[in-house]
Amino acid sequence: MAEQKTGAAKHSADYRERERTKAAKLGIEKVFFNMPAGIKVALSAEIERHGYDQVQELWQDLALSWIAQDHEERARRLERPDAPAFYISPKLARQFEEASMAELKRDPGDEIKPPSGKA
Repeated sequence: MAEQKTGAAKHSADYRERERTKAAKLGIEKVFFNMPAGIKVALSAEIERHGYDQVQELWQDLALSWIAQDHEERARRLERPDAPAFYISPKLARQFEEASMAELKRDPGDEIKPPSGKA
């Protein structure tokens, strides 16, 4: 037997359906994405600073201003400096140093000796 909705539940369901229909008619869709916390904090500060009431207003204005730029300007803003081919972490540097010292102990003679300072 199907469960009967209460008046409030039916009203809520009807409201959500009307909102979905209205959004579909206007061509509005929801977009969800993950954002680093630091960027979210910075955007919140900008929302306050520029008097926006909702983050949606800011996103829409950003999107419209992006679209209004000519193709070359958008391409220029998307250019990023090349990332380094690899990154040497401090841990990896220590491991390399330790392995190098162990190798020099096994096969001495290739050490780099600093100058004595006397001419």
